[in-house]
Amino acid sequence: MQLVDQIDRRAGLSRDEYEREYLHPLRPVILTDAISHWGALGRWSPEFFKKEYGALEVEVDGETMALGDLIDRVEASTDDNPAPYLRNQALAEWPPELSADVFPMPDCTQPNWLESRVFPNGENLSSVEVYIGGQGAQFPVLHYDGLHTHAFLMQLYGDKEYIVFSPEQTRFMYPQDGIQANKSRIVDLLEPDLAEFPLFDQAEGFRFSLHPGETLFVPSGWWHTARILSPSVTVSINGLNRANGAAFRRDYCEALAERSNLFSAVARAGLVFGQTTRLFEIKYLQRR
Repeated sequence: MQLVDQIDRRAGLSRDEYEREYLHPLRPVILTDAISHWGALGRWSPEFFKKEYGALEVEVDGETMALGDLIDRVEASTDDNPAPYLRNQALAEWPPELSADVFPMPDCTQPNWLESRVFPNGENLSSVEVYIGGQGAQFPVLHYDGLHTHAFLMQLYGDKEYIVFSPEQTRFMYPQDGIQANKSRIVDLLEPDLAEFPLFDQAEGFRFSLHPGETLFVPSGWWHTARILSPSVTVSINGLNRANGAAFRRDYCEALAERSNLFSAVARAGLVFGQTTRLFEIKYLQRR
């Protein structure tokens, strides 16, 4: 396996530059100034959450604890004895004033068709999520985000190391079967079992660090995972737009088909996605 630290770091990108160079080609990039307007930047830290919201109850890998107790473990975390990693915590489940600290979302996340209410049952597929972890903790699986959505990862405190692979490397990733096909069967990327996963030795990817104030754009279909280098606070949101629309529609149809009659599901998904596309294109063009 070959990993290089060659991801672009950019500041001051115009909307046209971002779309032409990264969004539509589906190329990852780190934007160093996308969240400079956030109140959370310079404010959200492990100490902040312990002091202000330490009594909040959180669940990590089946274990329920107070957020303040988790923070104590995060601050004592080591590579050899990592603390539990709070991940994919819906911000909407926490006190509403916290959402104001991460508003508005950076321009690179827009337009985001996941925010539409025209999906079946009026569901909003967009969710802002929080991640808090300590040194040595890792995201549990190499994956690309479900339904081929984009991932935007905003680092607020501490440093993280990411490993990412392009969709062209999928044949080396050993995807799981069925609806888990966006997750790899490889557990340890740095010391993989090459007897079980011999093709992984041919994989070529990127390995780099993300620092406070930086936003990582992980395009649709890109495999990625993370390891925490120091006590860390991250916010994420998934995205859908024209760049990943076709892949999303395919995955969404398949997901609906799992829950209902195949033909009616595909027809319903096609209608819904068509409505969403038209509504958001009209709205976005008017905004520009």
